[in-house]
Amino acid sequence: MLESLPADPAADHIVGLPSDLPPDLPPDHIVGLPPDLPPDPAADHIVGLAADLPADLPSDHIVDRAARRAAGVVKWTKYDSDVVPAWVAEHDLGQPPAVHERLRQLVDAGAYGYHDANESMVEAFCRWATRRHGWSPEDGLVRPTNNVVQGVWASVQAFTRPDQKIVLSDPVYYPFHELGPTTEREVVKWNLVRDDAGWHYDLDHLQALLEGDPSIRLLLLCHPQNPTGRVLTAAQLTRIVELAIEHDLIIVSDEIHYDLVHPGAVHVPTLTIPGAASCTIAVTSGIKTFAIGGLRCAVTVCGDERLHAVLAAIPDNLLTAPNRFGCEASIAAWDTGDAWVDDLRATLDTNRHRLVDRLHAELPEVGIHLPESTFLAWLDLSAFEPGDRPSTWLRALTGVACESGPKFGAGGDGHVRLNFGTSPEVLDEIIDRLVAGLAGT
Repeated sequence: MLESLPADPAADHIVGLPSDLPPDLPPDHIVGLPPDLPPDPAADHIVGLAADLPADLPSDHIVDRAARRAAGVVKWTKYDSDVVPAWVAEHDLGQPPAVHERLRQLVDAGAYGYHDANESMVEAFCRWATRRHGWSPEDGLVRPTNNVVQGVWASVQAFTRPDQKIVLSDPVYYPFHELGPTTEREVVKWNLVRDDAGWHYDLDHLQALLEGDPSIRLLLLCHPQNPTGRVLTAAQLTRIVELAIEHDLIIVSDEIHYDLVHPGAVHVPTLTIPGAASCTIAVTSGIKTFAIGGLRCAVTVCGDERLHAVLAAIPDNLLTAPNRFGCEASIAAWDTGDAWVDDLRATLDTNRHRLVDRLHAELPEVGIHLPESTFLAWLDLSAFEPGDRPSTWLRALTGVACESGPKFGAGGDGHVRLNFGTSPEVLDEIIDRLVAGLAGT
């Protein structure tokens, strides 16, 4: 069915779409819901929804490239069809079946109006966090948002003044570099350091920064870290929280990749660290785990009532709220997705080893460390002298589209970020292209 859908939903396509559909509202239209669509998306319904659906991620998952392009998935449409996309942080492995089924029910019901699913979404998130991470947020301290970035910006506005400073750690998710300019806050850099074992946080450096500058008020943690895949340990987080309490620092912990930590590492939610509740805001979402970024649904979690009251000073109309489809997809994913996510993590674990092992064996000039988390690899192409636009250089040589390292800040020169969250067949083609294009360069 998707193959017949134009890749570009231009106006002429939309106008032509209903050619076989009645153009008028039926005069005998009856208001009602399909009998199988309950009005309340309660957890027991969602669990029951998946009872007859497969719970696992198919081991032979195939990425239908033509269908991805026809559906307008931007990962697959940004570049020409002869380019293999590995740039944006979205995996190709789909969603739990209950997500599709729930959204199909809503579409069949024409349920496009106003909704009150925010509370049910927050409750589903809390169940997931408790079950998967041993973290039990209080639902009354959780604020629904449209996306994680909103929670970050709102926290900066709520907890800092223009004369106070915020701390960022490069290389980092590049939209965070707009945080200082757009909020008129000065940014202090606590950058990751690299050694033979990979990228690390230097906690002594953080201590020195805080002791030397009392105007520092907020630390933004990317945990797990994008783009390096580094995972902070409980001991490291404990030291960060101790420093935050000592220096009256607010921690904003971006934990959007928290479900995707690989064997050998463990995600410790910052708010589970003793003392963190008094100084920590966590922001997260299901969009990376379940590849539902277009549905726009996230949460901002305050550690205690005091923090929640301060954040509440940011009006709801500035933050906005998730739409119904985002809420219901998240509820279905969180309430039915345990086995599916276990399979996803196993697939990503296999993929990360395959990528690293093949590059070490076939293209040893590429610097790469085995990522502890995410489906993103941080590749050092400095040996090839790729210039100041390494992703453009790489795409011209190999036909593989990655994100350019310099966008991520200090430590990004000569690097690209590569997404390995795809099928084995697509991943092998990516690696084959890299080897063919770079070998002997």
